[in-house]
Amino acid sequence: MFSNRLKAFIDHLGTSITAFEAKIGVSKGALAKPIKNGKTVGVEVLEKIFNEYPKVNLEWLVAGAGAMLKEGNVNSESLTSEETVTLSKNEYIDLQRKALQNQDDRIAALERELDRK
Repeated sequence: MFSNRLKAFIDHLGTSITAFEAKIGVSKGALAKPIKNGKTVGVEVLEKIFNEYPKVNLEWLVAGAGAMLKEGNVNSESLTSEETVTLSKNEYIDLQRKALQNQDDRIAALERELDRK
């Protein structure tokens, strides 16, 4: 689930959700609420995350595929950068489709599990 992966990334950095929100330039609660309620965030927030932390693996964060970081084991100091990471509309749509497919697969697995009981 997206919110769990975002929380895992924040924990990996060794910071709080509030400090992370301030670092990427979003209002207090902009990430805390979605994390608490198991929700996603908009593309604007994703872009802010990737602008500040370009080494985080977008496919992992959005769809749960691959490793957390693009270049293996990277410490939190090397995760920040001045470089800008932007997503095209089609890239974002593809990542959302993958995330939805992962959710559909998880729902189907849980339904099968319930049918066995």
